[in-house]
Amino acid sequence: MIEAWKTRWEEFFFTPQSPLPVALFRILYGLCALGTVVLLHGDWLEWFGVHSWVSLETMQTVEPGVRLNLFRLLPQDDGWIAAFFWVCVIFAVLLIVGLWTRFSSIMVFLCLCSIDQRNLFTNHSGDTFLRVCGFFLIFAPAGAALSLDHWLRVRQGKEDEIVPSAPWAQRLMQFELMLLYLASFLWKMKGAAWRQGTALYYVLHLQAVRRLPLPGFTQHGAIPMLLTWYVMALELCLGTLLWWRRVRYPLLLLGLLLHLGIEYAINIPMFQWDVLSAYVLFIDPADIEKVLRRVRG
Repeated sequence: MIEAWKTRWEEFFFTPQSPLPVALFRILYGLCALGTVVLLHGDWLEWFGVHSWVSLETMQTVEPGVRLNLFRLLPQDDGWIAAFFWVCVIFAVLLIVGLWTRFSSIMVFLCLCSIDQRNLFTNHSGDTFLRVCGFFLIFAPAGAALSLDHWLRVRQGKEDEIVPSAPWAQRLMQFELMLLYLASFLWKMKGAAWRQGTALYYVLHLQAVRRLPLPGFTQHGAIPMLLTWYVMALELCLGTLLWWRRVRYPLLLLGLLLHLGIEYAINIPMFQWDVLSAYVLFIDPADIEKVLRRVRG
């Protein structure tokens, strides 16, 4: 029994497979990182500058100790801090196109960590998820396909085709996505409004975060209650059942519709896209190859 489980464990984490899901995730992850940085650009110096709303010294008091924060290494001058914005943008673009992929993924991870640690008040859970997946992406074969790095290796005769790789880093990112949903479900279970089915009624009536108007029937009667319980049930399923092939794609489709609905109704910048970017990690490489063949055809 123990040997059988050990064999399954090793196969699950280390049997080589196509790096296409990770490569596709690299592109979407880079776009999310770029979007996060660009959305901060209008108030960049207000958030991170020398005379920002929250000073570097204050954040060092709130978050003492050693931190991955490049702002601490920069000269405290608004010119240098403004230039750091373009460093973030450049390496996010390099990651998207897959040039110097490993180094670019390290730099994007450090940039996101620095932004989060410089001002914690700009963060939401999507930023945390992006940062954690960025760490695992450093160790993944992210540039082995759909990248300029791979194209250059083929041109130089070093590779003829996409080389399968051990998916252990991809597995950890998959676990991270499922843990996000499971943790969200467990936290909701602690709230009486969620258990009673009234939570979404209050959320849908918060004018401060409303983006676009919803149909009237979704905000009255039993509909908010049913939607509340539906969200909890779906988060529980996404946090536990995605390993089961038969229900994986239907669950991912339901999750996609859920996040698109939240994106339509509630203004939480980038959160939905940060989470949805990791959905491609659960798509079978053979299915991605079929889509790519159709696009090329």
